[in-house]
Amino acid sequence: MNSWTQKGIRLVGAFVAACLLLALAPQNDAAAQSAAPATVRYGLQRGALGALKLTLPMIEAKYNLKYDYKIFNDATAVILAMDQRELEMGNITAQHMIRAIDEGMQLVTVAGWGGGYNVLVAGPDVKVPANDLKALKVLIDERNRSGKRLKIGVPTGSQQHLKLAYLLRGMGVNPDKDVDILNIPFPNHPRALDAREVDMSMTLAPFAAIAINAGSGRMVNHVYGGNNGSWEIGYAVRRDLIEKNPDLVQRIVSSHVEALKSFMNDIPKQVELEQKESSFPRPVIESVQRDYLKLSYHIALDDLRRTARQMHELGWAKKDYSADVEKYVDFRFLEKATGESRAALSKF
Repeated sequence: MNSWTQKGIRLVGAFVAACLLLALAPQNDAAAQSAAPATVRYGLQRGALGALKLTLPMIEAKYNLKYDYKIFNDATAVILAMDQRELEMGNITAQHMIRAIDEGMQLVTVAGWGGGYNVLVAGPDVKVPANDLKALKVLIDERNRSGKRLKIGVPTGSQQHLKLAYLLRGMGVNPDKDVDILNIPFPNHPRALDAREVDMSMTLAPFAAIAINAGSGRMVNHVYGGNNGSWEIGYAVRRDLIEKNPDLVQRIVSSHVEALKSFMNDIPKQVELEQKESSFPRPVIESVQRDYLKLSYHIALDDLRRTARQMHELGWAKKDYSADVEKYVDFRFLEKATGESRAALSKF
């Protein structure tokens, strides 16, 4: 073989190799792009769900996800941001789920977090025994007759406001006429009780624990269970995300289930995680996790229906959506992530 033939073979070989590299390059780029973690913009309320915030980053890579936490002051801001496509998912209350339905927002609950956050606390001068609603009704009547109606602090429009109004109605008390309900943010409740600006507050469990531990408050009623309902908080995604990318939603739900399973039945671990994220003192965190909260990824349909009925009866929703809530809950992802049946997952 002469030198010219050898050179020709080498040139042809180099050309073929170059063509193969060019052909493979786009495929390698595509593979790299598909392997990139999916960013999930995640709306959370300020100061909430510390254990989950710390646990998800530990396992997100396993599900090829990157959670981008966006912190909001309340759940109303979260559902608005979701509706405006600024978030893929958000942490919402049962009340805000019904509010979203009422406003025509296409949000779907896909996993639960738990309940037990609603606590009615009395100030130093209110001598009502714990869990004695009859005694509370007597006090409210006495204060009405004396012209000094009982003052109760709660953020207007919050889930605690809803539960307070419905609790009072069940006692035969008109929440609009028989008591004075004052719009006071949760962080101000312990100080408002101590300063006697209000007689009672319907508050979140951490602020109830702060007031009780400081001696400026006494627990009147943990508004939880029975007719009050138990399931209060869960996670929702936009409906279009389910339709366009169900695999992403499955990974979101599966990661949440794994994160929750790592601590939901372990109170010392909950306390350890919450203390790393929270500014609350350890005794407050211990009280909240031990005495008030129950964590579960289940979604209680009966409690959602109950919330829908309560909101309609109080005039907080245009109609009773209790028959419609199942259209805004999707159990398929939880079923796959847990191996549990829809019937089991719909109970709390």
